[in-house]
Amino acid sequence: MPVGDQRQHARAVLRRAAATVLGVGADDLVVARERDGRPYVLLRPGGPDHRSAPSVGVSVSHTRGLTAVAVGTDGAVGVDVEAVRDLPAVPLARRWFGDEEARWIEAHDAALRSRALLWVWTHKEALGKVRGTGLARGGRLLPVPLPAGGVARQRAGRPVSLREVVPGAELTSAAPGAPDGYVLCVAGGRGTDGAAVSVRRVEG
Repeated sequence: MPVGDQRQHARAVLRRAAATVLGVGADDLVVARERDGRPYVLLRPGGPDHRSAPSVGVSVSHTRGLTAVAVGTDGAVGVDVEAVRDLPAVPLARRWFGDEEARWIEAHDAALRSRALLWVWTHKEALGKVRGTGLARGGRLLPVPLPAGGVARQRAGRPVSLREVVPGAELTSAAPGAPDGYVLCVAGGRGTDGAAVSVRRVEG
């Protein structure tokens, strides 16, 4: 869908997801943005009083044909989704990432290197959203957990939990199962280690 339509769709999905978590109606919420573009939700002025409802962290990501939103009550969250496509994975990894990550990507079979590159990329993007920096200000060099057995495709619907990225960094991440042809990462901030991640696909 066109970019404008995709963004409008993302706001609607985000409102519905946040409303479900908060136990309010989607029409009671408004999606707004910080100066840096990060979204947040707030109660619609004049709406019902839900002061007892917990605040939520939210995040949005777009890629070809898919929008991902994340909502959590345990702290800041970040999400990134990428469509898998053929990429010059090794040159890009050497340009954008650290030596260890570039070697890890290169160690994959050629057919899996693009997916491995996107696995690292989505982690860095999601973690950068939690920190509020994106990939800027050192985000590209932020260490991410590299599975010893290489990148693995998670089965859709399989429960996953956020796990600490680096001891003491107060950052967590997980790679839940995504629809075929996509790579997905969810990240969290302080207090999210061990938090369960559930994924629900919403059509339309």
